[in-house]
Amino acid sequence: MNTPLKDACRTAMALGLAAALASPAAARDLRRFTFPQAEFLPNDEGMRLAQDFVAQALPRGLPMNEAITRVERAVMACHDGHRQDGVVNCDFFINARPPGGDLGEVYWNLSLWPGPHGVLQSVSLRRSYVGLPGYVGTPVTGG
Repeated sequence: MNTPLKDACRTAMALGLAAALASPAAARDLRRFTFPQAEFLPNDEGMRLAQDFVAQALPRGLPMNEAITRVERAVMACHDGHRQDGVVNCDFFINARPPGGDLGEVYWNLSLWPGPHGVLQSVSLRRSYVGLPGYVGTPVTGG
């Protein structure tokens, strides 16, 4: 049995859902983040999205194996912690030629620092550009 109150509630819920889905933050959350995607975004938006990914997808206390799986889904290659501290390094690189610049590589690095009991303690994120011989590499942005 439909009543004016039920109809009004349905309309309000539909409008609220439409507004939430139309917001930029919701659009960002709905698409699957990848480092290749971030590399082709304008200005510093790629680094901002990567930092959002780290903050949302890699919370402290997450089991290390789940953290590695999430980073690999974002198209990074992870290498098990062979160092004494057990840090897992993950990376993504791509050839690039910035406008007016030399051919080189953009390199993304994510380090996963384990804590006690095999859980994630901290994460570091870095993006840098290194040119070919004759060009000195310089950090682009850091996290």
